[in-house]
Amino acid sequence: MNVVTRKLIAKEIHVNRAFVIGATLAGLLSVGVAALGRTGFNVGALTWITTIVGLGVMLAIYGVINERKEHSLQFVLSLPIDAGDYVLAKQIGLTICFFVPWLVASLAAIGLVALKADIPDGMLPYTVLLCIFMLTNFSLVLCGALHATSEAMMTTTVVITNMAITLFMFTVGGIPSIQQHMQGADPVWNGTVSTVLIVELGVLAIAFALPHFIAARRRNFL
Repeated sequence: MNVVTRKLIAKEIHVNRAFVIGATLAGLLSVGVAALGRTGFNVGALTWITTIVGLGVMLAIYGVINERKEHSLQFVLSLPIDAGDYVLAKQIGLTICFFVPWLVASLAAIGLVALKADIPDGMLPYTVLLCIFMLTNFSLVLCGALHATSEAMMTTTVVITNMAITLFMFTVGGIPSIQQHMQGADPVWNGTVSTVLIVELGVLAIAFALPHFIAARRRNFL
């Protein structure tokens, strides 16, 4: 990794610092609201999901799409880097910006389930799977942004990934071998949980690898 690439990564972190701080505080606040009772849990859970999803979308739009739209990408690519370096810098920089609030919010959510007496510990596996899915979902949004050549393509990516969250929650939450343990006193880490986790990590890895094989090799990256 050359000096310019490292500078671009640092630039992403600096430019998006407000998003990072705001999302981190919002994630913690949402978990705090979720601890207030049944209604608070519903409101807090919705705010928690919205915060993480919104952060991922904003980072992708402002970090990638707007850079192309405002023609600042032409300046970046005039630096002594190639398209592969640019893709790498975007992935690392924006992922760090997303990862910090995501990690804080995820640990807070897991801690809430583990420590609050009226939330069954059987929810822990599902909560962990949902947290990992949110990270995977961001990787798909970022992958789409790096490949998108129009606002319509980016909008389609955002709509599909947002719909995927609801589908994931109902589909995975409805799997009998997961659902039947969710209200239990103890978490059950069975083969189904492991399989879902492996699929999530696999999709995440593919989403991060694809831009290096496709977007970074386009003849006209602009």
